[in-house]
Amino acid sequence: MAKARGKRAGTTPRVRDPDATRAALLNSAVKLFAKQGYDATSVQQVVDDAERTKGAFYYYFDSKEDLLQQLHDNSVDYQLELVREVLTRDDPADVLLRELVVTVLMEPMAAYKSEISVFTNELRRLTDEGFEDVLAKRDEFESCVVEIIERGIRTSVFKDLGPPRLLAFGVIGMCSWSHTWLKPDGAMTAREIGEMFADFLLSGLKVD
Repeated sequence: MAKARGKRAGTTPRVRDPDATRAALLNSAVKLFAKQGYDATSVQQVVDDAERTKGAFYYYFDSKEDLLQQLHDNSVDYQLELVREVLTRDDPADVLLRELVVTVLMEPMAAYKSEISVFTNELRRLTDEGFEDVLAKRDEFESCVVEIIERGIRTSVFKDLGPPRLLAFGVIGMCSWSHTWLKPDGAMTAREIGEMFADFLLSGLKVD
């Protein structure tokens, strides 16, 4: 029987995977990894918590490490889909950067907060091959952000404050680390926070 990982190659899932069994296993993994850590959580515990079988687990995941990597891929694949769409637009760079911050970075942070927190804490558990796959997707995302900033400088919408790659690091970092403090049910929504961040960034980047 072919593994589901092969089936999912090249796909870009939306906020939640529609397959109930895979989603149940991922949700249980997030909960258990957050509560007791990756090393202390066994495949059997994930299976039991999800009320599924080991056969079902190994249909969707090659290993516990593969499960951890797919937690990462779910959010990053979704964000890559969004940022690629943003780059196809002919809007001015300031409009694109606002869309990036609000829709691509901050809103998915609320939807994937638990997954991102768990993966960030357990990143060191990946082997070289798994880590390389993660870096490749992150490098692509970073390149998309750099392109928006470069477009803004080239069209005189943004000031040339320094290397676009460093500016991209700042934009991504400011939003990405919100997983440590963001509360989905807090006084401000992720979108409202994103709008505030975008105003802050554009006030310094835009040419007067």
